Amino acid sequence: MIKEIEKPDKAEIVAKVYRGAREESIHYGSIAVVNSEGKLTHYLGDPEFFTFARSSPKPFQLLPTITSGAADHFGFSPKQLAIMSGSHVGSDEHREVVMSNLELAGNSPENLKCGCHWPLGMLMRNEFPTKDEHLDFVRHNCSGKHSGFLALSRFLGEDPAEYLNPNGQVQQMVLDAVAGMYEYPKEKIVIGTDGCSAPNFGLPMIHTAIAFRKLASAVGKD
Repeated sequence: MIKEIEKPDKAEIVAKVYRGAREESIHYGSIAVVNSEGKLTHYLGDPEFFTFARSSPKPFQLLPTITSGAADHFGFSPKQLAIMSGSHVGSDEHREVVMSNLELAGNSPENLKCGCHWPLGMLMRNEFPTKDEHLDFVRHNCSGKHSGFLALSRFLGEDPAEYLNPNGQVQQMVLDAVAGMYEYPKEKIVIGTDGCSAPNFGLPMIHTAIAFRKLASAVGKD
């Protein structure tokens, strides 16, 4: 017996896809919008919906590398910091920047624990790896973020092999930064594991809106 899939509790329709005049699929979701003061002004579905932040916290995960003095100590440029704060497509240029991050802090590709995959840029162009690009940790879309973690680990004198340990100094500093920017108690954040093996954060969706309001307004932790 085929059963109809139930929509998530409190979620609402955010999009419908048509094939010709026929409704082919319906997509449910929730949206939260806050104003310049971080107050909820618009929403769809459930603004308190619990979800993992996945790759979106990258700009906030970089904060301890900056506030600790590690970025200044190693002399990272805006370009180098930028690739630490976002995902990349694994191009030759992106690989070069990540390699420079690693080398400045005394690290190497062998220190990366992000794993490897078919580079996103090659996937988008439908190109098949012919030089083992899919086995290159530096071309992983999260390697920039990991190079920032490793730099912080070296700066703190922590064992770089432990830079993803949720209870280690690096990731505890990251958790503190995320809790402050998202305005959500550290002890209530649910820790999961992201696709790149780094700790990830589960919390109500509205707090992601609050954090990105601060990023857009260049406002630090309140």
